[in-house]
Amino acid sequence: MGDAVSQWSEGSTVHDFGIVTEHGDCFEFLIDGAAGENCRLVKFVQTERGARRTTLVDIVGSVWRNISARVVRELAQSMGDNELVGKMTPCFKTGTNRLSPLVGRELAVLLLTLQEEGAAEQLEAILQGWRELAREERWWLYAKAAAHGQKTGTGWRRALFHALSETSDTRSVTPQAEKKSPKTSHRASTRQCLTSQI
Repeated sequence: MGDAVSQWSEGSTVHDFGIVTEHGDCFEFLIDGAAGENCRLVKFVQTERGARRTTLVDIVGSVWRNISARVVRELAQSMGDNELVGKMTPCFKTGTNRLSPLVGRELAVLLLTLQEEGAAEQLEAILQGWRELAREERWWLYAKAAAHGQKTGTGWRRALFHALSETSDTRSVTPQAEKKSPKTSHRASTRQCLTSQI
């Protein structure tokens, strides 16, 4: 799929998911409309020699179709007014979708987790765990999981899988006096799980 995707991304119409700086760093999410094809998240970093392209993750098209509406809704709800084009809700389209660096990092955390062994069986729990994270937590987790030397099945990526795939009934509960909201409780237990996995 490597050659097909690069030819496809160069020749296809580019759709922006929200506001994306024209010649700045960005992510591209390539969605193939053909049945059974993978989707690919690619990171573009501008350098003096031109754009450096790094493929971060491939995800099975059927998995993406299963979760796409909920992922789009979550990303769109967390975007600020300065990230949106007018009052339009952003969407992904078949073909090449460009994302800002911040939104791309959020999506990357989910997709990197879905690449782990056992993720297909834990899809709903992973999606729910990801949705409960604050944007800033997703950005931080991206920096850890996408760092040089991180690989599928080990380190931060595996820890991320364990933290997000934990169902709410198995997450540790904070004492009643500390409990502020369900989202705060989940964040604390996710942090605790991540640090215990590393």
